[in-house]
Amino acid sequence: MRADRLLAILLILQRGGRVTAGELARRLEVSERTIYRDLEALGAAGVPVYAEPGRNGGVRLVEGYRTDLSGLSVGEAELLPLLGLADVFAGLDVGPSLRSTEAKVLAALPEDQRYRAEQSRRRIYIDLSRWWDHGEAVPHLPTVVEAVFASRRLRIEYRRGGDQVVVRRTLDPFGVVVQGGAWYLVARSHKRDVRTYRVSRILSCELRNDHCVVPDDFDLPVFWAARKEEFHMTRTGYRVVARALPRAVRTLRQGHHAETLVVHDEDGQDEWKTIEFTFETRWTAFERMLALGRHAVVLEPEELRRWIAETIEAMGRLYA
Repeated sequence: MRADRLLAILLILQRGGRVTAGELARRLEVSERTIYRDLEALGAAGVPVYAEPGRNGGVRLVEGYRTDLSGLSVGEAELLPLLGLADVFAGLDVGPSLRSTEAKVLAALPEDQRYRAEQSRRRIYIDLSRWWDHGEAVPHLPTVVEAVFASRRLRIEYRRGGDQVVVRRTLDPFGVVVQGGAWYLVARSHKRDVRTYRVSRILSCELRNDHCVVPDDFDLPVFWAARKEEFHMTRTGYRVVARALPRAVRTLRQGHHAETLVVHDEDGQDEWKTIEFTFETRWTAFERMLALGRHAVVLEPEELRRWIAETIEAMGRLYA
């Protein structure tokens, strides 16, 4: 604990210049006597720290003295702000701690390294979310992560993505993954293989007292890479044929791979185009096509036409 406090004092002095012993005591929640003992320990270790007496006095380092407490090279320091994952971990309520940690490491850098790191922060911004995605509600993420780290079983109610059926599962949690801004739980249910569960689809989550054991040979990155490969190899998608105005075509193109959208040019006089588009799931197709409103009309498949028509009719009754 004292080593942490000595490091904290050195960081404060490097960042803030002259600081009173009383201010150090308040910030570190110790007595002034303890601060003076710590300053003596720093001096004995070769750190040029001294106290200036008088009304405007205080504790400070010798002018020009700095030490690289981080051990980072200049190139590594430039990459530091690119690790800004506070937004990704917002569901865990650790954003303030992440930002505080980054600030402490930045303060430990020599002036030239800190300047280049700050330049990186101003010039490069990382947004891991997808277009047209306003983020998912993950109220049970803290419980899920706690179960992962404590190796405790979970009892969940889960809405499946395909048929929207709610199921109950008791899971042995193996890990969590962030993919495209979405959180996934990797877990094994009794009498089932290891599977993935989208955390936003967890309706209720109970942390059990009994513990689980993650196999020694289980490798989360290897499992996820194999899972992604399997997904791309087996996914057939949900094909939609529609007529759309240019505005709708542009909307569908944004945020998706261009090869999934085919636009057939027509010789007609109007702006409508026939398009073929492959969505990931039937539900995604419904949401996206419904959101296009009067700028697009589904031609195929018939089940999607009926689904959208029935939804619009029901909405009309609600708004009548």
